[in-house]
Amino acid sequence: MTGRTTPTLGESLANPKDILRWAFWGPFRDWLDPRRPQQLRALWPLWPLLYRAAGSQKRRMSDEYHRIFGDRLSSAGYLCLIREAYRVAFRAHLEELLMGRLDPITMPGFLRLHGRANLEKALERGRGAIILSAHAGSFMLPIAALSLLGYPYTQYAARGMPPQQVAREHADAVPTSWWAARARQAREENEDRLPARFITLKTPTRELFRRLAANELVALAFDGRIGNRWVRAPFLNRQALLNPGAYRLSASTGAAIIPTLCRTPAGTTSICALGSPIFPRGRSWRQIMAEFLERHAEPWLLAHPEEYGTWLAHCRLRNRIDDHPLFVDHAEDDRWKRHPSLYP
Repeated sequence: MTGRTTPTLGESLANPKDILRWAFWGPFRDWLDPRRPQQLRALWPLWPLLYRAAGSQKRRMSDEYHRIFGDRLSSAGYLCLIREAYRVAFRAHLEELLMGRLDPITMPGFLRLHGRANLEKALERGRGAIILSAHAGSFMLPIAALSLLGYPYTQYAARGMPPQQVAREHADAVPTSWWAARARQAREENEDRLPARFITLKTPTRELFRRLAANELVALAFDGRIGNRWVRAPFLNRQALLNPGAYRLSASTGAAIIPTLCRTPAGTTSICALGSPIFPRGRSWRQIMAEFLERHAEPWLLAHPEEYGTWLAHCRLRNRIDDHPLFVDHAEDDRWKRHPSLYP
């Protein structure tokens, strides 16, 4: 299958986290039964274990939140927000274990879809639709939900292990051991059991055009870190580097963008909100991008920041690896300045 990882013995020694990660995505996943949602719910109260084991990740997350909210939150408010972020992350990890094992009957027990009529409205035009999401909450479950409902679905995503040179140079930020590779393989094999197609940067972009021309769904994460083009944009009270690919695709094909954002309310089923379609209507990709960020992504994430904490911390850890950090206020050099601005 496209993007499947072949485990190899990495150059770094495995740490206990690598082995636990493999056990989580392998033997533990096999124990779960999607026909028994109460089995998973019984584990929800264990989220403080993830919080206590987070170590330096909590410091990175705290600094990221402070850069977004400044003095608008008290010390107690920040502590509550970070704890909520780990509750969400724990739930999201658990729910992702069921990818590839769900079916149309069991799916609603783990994710409720809101706004499906918005998706149908976009597809009525026969130009396909672009599912544009954030790495927030249980962001993988919509892939299962929509593909199991019968929508032809293509997900554009990073897959596999990082290049060996990157792994060697940044072993502290990138898991490279044999156990880490096995965990990655287990995750991707689970995803490949879905009636969805996964493609990576190695696939020519014309494949995305073909899928939209066939009135299918193409899905991307607007805050993903793969790609070759980046644009500076105001985002979450900071300056971010974001990939303009989805908006260029919409402007070129006429396909509507469906803002797709996930929420993980305490004590009840996760929610995927399919927002109102953003129709290109002959506008430039810059105008489409501005509408998505200003009217959809940013207000939603500011209202539900707990859903975004682990992605903020993850990107902060990797900003030494990429020449396009998510936020430029902690970039380690000036390479980000060569990228154009959304508002020239």
